[in-house]
Parts: sequence; structure tokens; C-alpha cells
Amino acid sequence: MRTLHKMLAVASAGYVFAAAGSAQATVTVDGYSLDTGSFGTGLGVHSTGTQSGTTLDGVVNIDGSAVTFSSSDTLTMTGSGEATVLPLSGAISNLDVLFEKAWDSITFSFAGDDGTFSMLVNGTSLFSVPACTICTIDNGQNKFTLSGGGISSLSFAFTPGVSTAKQFRVEGLTSAVPEPATWALLLVGFGAIGSSLRRRKANTQRLRVAYN
Repeated sequence: MRTLHKMLAVASAGYVFAAAGSAQATVTVDGYSLDTGSFGTGLGVHSTGTQSGTTLDGVVNIDGSAVTFSSSDTLTMTGSGEATVLPLSGAISNLDVLFEKAWDSITFSFAGDDGTFSMLVNGTSLFSVPACTICTIDNGQNKFTLSGGGISSLSFAFTPGVSTAKQFRVEGLTSAVPEPATWALLLVGFGAIGSSLRRRKANTQRLRVAYN
């Protein structure tokens, strides 16, 4: 009975769990799904060069769109190629990843001691323990895939910190929504076209009258 009550409480919080064998699972909340295990061949996020600091610059290799990694800890990233984020010393306790574009799916991998993490998606806290039963990190590599559409930022908090964050890959560019200024220009353009058509119609009618 206690187990049933716990399951109902979790479901009421908006979480849906789907086990897919002992090595894989899925947690879904508010339209976003977090999966564990292997992931596909998304577009790789690469480093823009050797860097260190609290903010590092990356780039989606295929289209050149920017990806920014930031933390309250001092980070380091070496060379070009796959963006591998490391702590300059100690461990990474938190990590924010900001994408210039919005994507339907983002993958990532962590390495560190046994622990857990919480994750914000687009600034909203969606995945955290204990409700997120797969938000765990074991010794070795831990792969995750987040999907749901319109993903432009991720924020992680680790307990304890992790030693490596890497294999950030993106898939499915979300269709861009015009900014308010763009909408304004479009409306002005449509208005100008409508005005031109009305003037043309009026001129045509005057010519017909004059001809008759």
C-alpha cells in the first residue's frame, strides 16, 4: 500500500516512467523526456579552442551556431574537436549550457563519482531526484538524451560534482518563431501591399469609366 501511495504521488507531480530493461529507462515530465543509455548521431558541439574560465565557448559543428558553457566553478576546454568540459581543479558542481538555436533533442554525457543531478530546461526545474529516478551518475560514462522540442538552455546541479561533461549533440532544429520586431515589419509590409492593391484597383476602375 505504501508503494502504491508513492507511485500515485509521483504521477500527480507530472512524472511518467517507462522502464526499458535494467540498463535503460525514460522519465517524462511536462512534455520533455529524459532517456539513459546510448544515443544517436546528432550534430556535435565542438570547442572553439583551448580555453579556461567560468565561461567557455562552443559551436554546433554543422551550422556554426553558438553554444556557451558556464559555471560558478572554473572550467577548462582543450583544443578543437568535441567539446569536453573539465574542472580546472576539483569537480564541476554546476553547469549551464546555452544554445543560440532551439533543438528538439540534446544528448550529453557525464563522468564522476556516484551521485545525482537536477536539471532545468529552458529555465524551468523539471528533472530532479527523487522523482527523476534516472538522474543518477555512476562511476564511468553516463549517457542521457533529452527530447521534447524547443530546447535552448540546460542547467545542471551535481551532487557531488562531476569530473567530465561531454558528448553534447543536438538534433532537430526547432522552427524559429519571429521576434516581435519581425512581426511588426511583416505587418507593415502586408499593409503596404494591401494599400498598393487598393490603389491599383481604384486606378483600373477610373480607366474603365473614362474609356466608357
